[in-house]
Amino acid sequence: MDNRRYMLSVVMTMAFFLLWLQVAPRLFPGLFPKAKPKPVANQVENELIEDGEAEIADKKPNAAELNPADPKADTPPAEEIQPVAPIEEIKLSTFNSKVVLLGEEGYQGGYLLQAQINTVGAAIDWVQLTDPRYTNLDRQEQLKVVGNEIQVNAEDRVPRTLETSILQFDEQLKKHDLSLAEVDWEITKSTPSSVTFRYPSPDGKLEAIKTYRLSTVDVTKADEETAGYLMDMDFVIKNVSDKKVETAYTLQGPVGLPLEDIDNTRLFREIKIGTLENDNNPASVTSINLTAAELVKQIEKSDEDHPIDAWREELQYAGVDVQFFAALLLPKEQLTENYFEVTIPEVIEKTKKPEHSDISLKLQSTKLVIDAGKEVRHSFNAFFGPKRTKLLDPLLASQVVALGWFAAVSKAMLWVLGFFHTTLGVPYAFAIILLTVVVRGMMFPISKKQAIEGEKMKVLAPKLKEIQEKHKDKPEEFAKAYREFQKKHDYHPLVGCLPALLQLPIFYGLYSCLFQAVDLRLSQFLWIDNLAAPDALFHFGMKLPFVGWDTFNLLPLLTVGLFIAQQKLFTPPATSPDQEATYKMMNYMMIFMGFLFYRVPAGLCLYFIASSVWGISERLLLKKTALAQTTKSDGETYVVQKPIKDAIAVEPQKPSFFGKLVQAADQAKNANDVQNTVKQFGKKNQKKKPKR
Repeated sequence: MDNRRYMLSVVMTMAFFLLWLQVAPRLFPGLFPKAKPKPVANQVENELIEDGEAEIADKKPNAAELNPADPKADTPPAEEIQPVAPIEEIKLSTFNSKVVLLGEEGYQGGYLLQAQINTVGAAIDWVQLTDPRYTNLDRQEQLKVVGNEIQVNAEDRVPRTLETSILQFDEQLKKHDLSLAEVDWEITKSTPSSVTFRYPSPDGKLEAIKTYRLSTVDVTKADEETAGYLMDMDFVIKNVSDKKVETAYTLQGPVGLPLEDIDNTRLFREIKIGTLENDNNPASVTSINLTAAELVKQIEKSDEDHPIDAWREELQYAGVDVQFFAALLLPKEQLTENYFEVTIPEVIEKTKKPEHSDISLKLQSTKLVIDAGKEVRHSFNAFFGPKRTKLLDPLLASQVVALGWFAAVSKAMLWVLGFFHTTLGVPYAFAIILLTVVVRGMMFPISKKQAIEGEKMKVLAPKLKEIQEKHKDKPEEFAKAYREFQKKHDYHPLVGCLPALLQLPIFYGLYSCLFQAVDLRLSQFLWIDNLAAPDALFHFGMKLPFVGWDTFNLLPLLTVGLFIAQQKLFTPPATSPDQEATYKMMNYMMIFMGFLFYRVPAGLCLYFIASSVWGISERLLLKKTALAQTTKSDGETYVVQKPIKDAIAVEPQKPSFFGKLVQAADQAKNANDVQNTVKQFGKKNQKKKPKR
């Protein structure tokens, strides 16, 4: 009957939520806001220099020295080529650079990315996501995955994503205090989705050519279309001389990833490397992580004997990630050709707290030998997007989403949350509550057993205490009496710990899941602005001393309050001073847990609040539906509940395999307790022996 009532309550709960989904959007439209696509920015106008030429008039070298004409060079049609800027204009490239905006049509045009590419260095200024879900935390602008502002000293130059240096080019430009990353490249071809840049070496022997491309996708499947978050980049070094040339290049990794909600996140910028070390299994990728704090520490302690980490293995991917987003570079032909000799991490900006530092990496190519009239082409995919396993799996980069020890549990929970939200249309706050119903529903048989054992412990506590008092000086007799007591009443104290033990992987899996669930970012509920961050009911206007809190978070306090209520309501009475001390320690642990929970995501607090309310209701319901009954044991009367009737049986039932494991654990525990008691008893007897 109890199981039928339980199943009926679960069905009624599900029916209520389904009904709520139909009625609530009409009654409370504020709780169910509809995402509105943000209009894309207009194409950035090219800036022209208006003054400054006079300042460098006396420093003009021969223009032909930097841009020699070579009839053998394979150049595009004349109408598509803009002349390469002479050195006097290159010197002012910071002021007269041109920019190209790829994916200008944005989300409405099928582009999931927009990118601004600069003629200076033919490098990426920034890449932003066009999906209306991915805005900054203030919801004012679309989020930039790379190219966010970095605060450095005025004399320091901040590198830009995918800028390039070539050995011969930089050596020839050095006398003008320039590098290939600082000169103004020419645009040879430009379309709404692609752009090609070209720059010849000053001696006329080499040409560098870069092409960037974006693809359009079906935006209704944005969470599955990996191609929408990829930027193709082809890099060509062409030998236009009549002799063989040896050269090499260095490619700059992602720069300027956003660091959001610094005070409350646990995940900061981190180098992510995936290496291919097994030629027989190309799909086997070894994941390497290096946090900003670890990198800063390595650099501070580095010397000839302790160099910083560098990787010489073939790369599947290399890049930087933050809590919800990643920027990765993926060589396209890594299975047939190793592009890079070494990959070296670097610190772009060191901050007071090392973990907040801005970091990137440099990829140094292998030695390139280019025959006369030939070229070397290296092709890449650059991923700029949210950390979703469906997007990263095709790139063999799913390990970028670090789900911890219980990754399988986390993936299952992410799938359940996605099912409730995407398939059933449930807002994420209610999806978390439904996830609680699923988890607690699956654990109901164990929870019921725990409730029975808890009530049984309350009933049998006086009897157990009496046995302890009777045999307190006779440990062997107490052990024998305790075993008979357990067998007679089918009493297994460890059963009460099972739900807590089983919830550990669920707790840790959910904790990791919610820290990586990009969909919870900026998901709203009641006063909560972001389910992936603390609920922040209001701001203090200052940081509290010692703890550093600047907001009042209500949900963590409710969570800990319900934990304490559960403990007070359902913990059986202490049967010994040791157990009483344990209970006091648990009370202190609850207070300590309050400090730990104060900055956890609101979504995690919602889960525990719903779980605690379910647990309290479940126990009270079991008590209410049970009929009081009297049972006799050894001539004494004990009042118990009906669900315990079968549990306190003189004739024990045949235990299941799981029950045998519990009995074995109890026996091991009892043996240990008996040994400790014998030792203590022996010490007491030694003290009582008279001296001879």
